[in-house]
Amino acid sequence: MKKQINIFIVLIFCLASVTLFGQSNYTYQYFPDDLIKRSDWKFRITAFGSQEAGSNAFTNEFFSVINKSEFIDKDLINSQIDNMSGSVLSGQITSIGFNAMINSKNKPGEKFFHIGYEYQNYLDTYLDQDLVKLIMLGNKPFAGQTLNFSDSKYYNIYFNQIKGGMGHIIGSADANHRFTWSLGFNAGQNYDYIEVQNSSLYTHSEGDYLDITALAETKLSDTVWAEVYQINGMGVSADLEYSYTKTENFHFDFMLKNLGVIFWNGNTFTGNVDTSFVFEGISNDTITGQNDELPDDYSYNGLRRLIFDSPESSSFSDMLPLSLRLSAGKYLSGEKFYLGLNAMFYPTLKANYNLEFFGTWNYKSVLYVTPIVRYGSYNNVNAGLSLGFNIADKFYIHAGSAYLSSMFNKNSNLGSGGFIRLTFVN
Repeated sequence: MKKQINIFIVLIFCLASVTLFGQSNYTYQYFPDDLIKRSDWKFRITAFGSQEAGSNAFTNEFFSVINKSEFIDKDLINSQIDNMSGSVLSGQITSIGFNAMINSKNKPGEKFFHIGYEYQNYLDTYLDQDLVKLIMLGNKPFAGQTLNFSDSKYYNIYFNQIKGGMGHIIGSADANHRFTWSLGFNAGQNYDYIEVQNSSLYTHSEGDYLDITALAETKLSDTVWAEVYQINGMGVSADLEYSYTKTENFHFDFMLKNLGVIFWNGNTFTGNVDTSFVFEGISNDTITGQNDELPDDYSYNGLRRLIFDSPESSSFSDMLPLSLRLSAGKYLSGEKFYLGLNAMFYPTLKANYNLEFFGTWNYKSVLYVTPIVRYGSYNNVNAGLSLGFNIADKFYIHAGSAYLSSMFNKNSNLGSGGFIRLTFVN
């Protein structure tokens, strides 16, 4: 049992340390000047990439040190603990891909077809404050105390999508409705989920014993960590988008993404642990200094099987991380200025919302400058900037970040990321 608890602590630390670290829709939300309102275009190709990461307690410096596998000194550990005021929420969302839109020959400017590819990664962690303290300090400083782990979760999924669909435009160039839908084939690479609930650890005041209550469950895809090109699950999904634009007046759009499922198969892993027991005390030194209590197999696969005694390997399915976006804005002085609001919602994640306020200055439809202010689930206010360039009405370049105020400050709560979007229209 003592060995099981040691391994349990090591695994949770590994899961926590992974947290070191959308521009895929068809409307560019910071200035939704519709590129396809003309009827003379033949095709449009867009490549995009975006990533954002955040935490409500851990700092940029802490994650940088972990990411580089450097030594974490006591001062840095203590600063992270002092920065906590409750459960620690951390996560990251990554999206990379491209899409191509083809104008209808029969109804140009009214109907178009599209195909695309997208790689997505969602990382979402929610760690109880006492669990973080135990991971960082060991149990020795808490002699005579009970540490409670009421609710901690770790979720990580990455998958590839190949999708295609159709768009319809109703109205005129001055005011139009646009409906876009797509169906996707999903190739899943990796799925990791672990949850700890209603667990506790009591350390005797003299260190004579530990009293442990452990309740945890996990669902995992193939226990060999998957590469981006490997397939450990397959599924289907749908994306839907609607927008209404009134030229030089206002814009509104709604997007629903990843409405679907992946069936994970192959060498899957599901398990539960629900137990209470008493054993001799451990400390930080136990993890790194007593080889007789650690397994010979340090692999991710080996650690999982030591914690969960009787795992199952039957296939399972799970919904994709659904996202919803609302965007609206008002044009001023014709189309010289655009003031807007973006709201992103992720119903299945702990970090489940982001709000953005922004204003875009349009300089002769060639240069677009957009200051951004963002607030979300991590309870941090971030500010950034986006730039857009229109080259000969054929090449469009957009890039920016909502985290310029925080990502270069090592003492700020983790907040980093940005996006780039390249579009060619002919």
